[in-house]
Amino acid sequence: MTRLDGIPCWAELDVGDADPDAVIAFYGAVLGWTLGDDIGADHQHRTVHHDRIPVAALGSPGATAPPAWTLYLAVDDVDAAADALEELGGQVLHGPDDDLAGGRLLVALDAGGAVVGLWESDDPVLAPAPGRLCWAEAASAEPGTTRTFYRELLGWQVADADADGRLVCHAGGGPVAGIGLAGDALPHWLAVFAVADVAAAVAAAREAGGSVVTADGRRATLTDPAGAVFGVLEVALEVA
Repeated sequence: MTRLDGIPCWAELDVGDADPDAVIAFYGAVLGWTLGDDIGADHQHRTVHHDRIPVAALGSPGATAPPAWTLYLAVDDVDAAADALEELGGQVLHGPDDDLAGGRLLVALDAGGAVVGLWESDDPVLAPAPGRLCWAEAASAEPGTTRTFYRELLGWQVADADADGRLVCHAGGGPVAGIGLAGDALPHWLAVFAVADVAAAVAAAREAGGSVVTADGRRATLTDPAGAVFGVLEVALEVA
């Protein structure tokens, strides 16, 4: 898949002091991941793989505590994005830094108060397939503010609310993310990973010590044993 501004491209889990082998045991059961030896940036501990392809990382970027997932969105120029996001009401928390592979990345607060990463890289974004990042959901106290922030920063086109009241955001000609109300929760981005069978993923999460926040049709929101929240979405076809 072509790398275009605003496409969800990576996710990393701030594991704190947890044992990466214990963490990967849970995600291995739910998403079929294995732990790799390579790293993608100075602050990342290890990458994780699905079918020998790097799909995410276990690390501690210093922007989230307790353990939580940080979503990264692709950008063409992370240094320019760092300046722009602060003008739009965001705040850079970490970076921009080199990623050890010729790219650059940062972690920031968006204008809605959610932690988000931006990553400049020559690597293509993986097409949605089981085990890979496939979608993102923003929970915002002010969805209109979040919509304006990403529209101006990344050029997202935002459609009217869907049946669930969620604003649907488009980049590169297709939907890439949703924006909804945070309610009583703190503002955050939810990284959503593709699975072949959402019911099987839910059952595996329960058996491996996680819990189910919501489960509805083809999607579910889960927590790992340390409390980090992530989503799964059933996809029908694996694309290379």
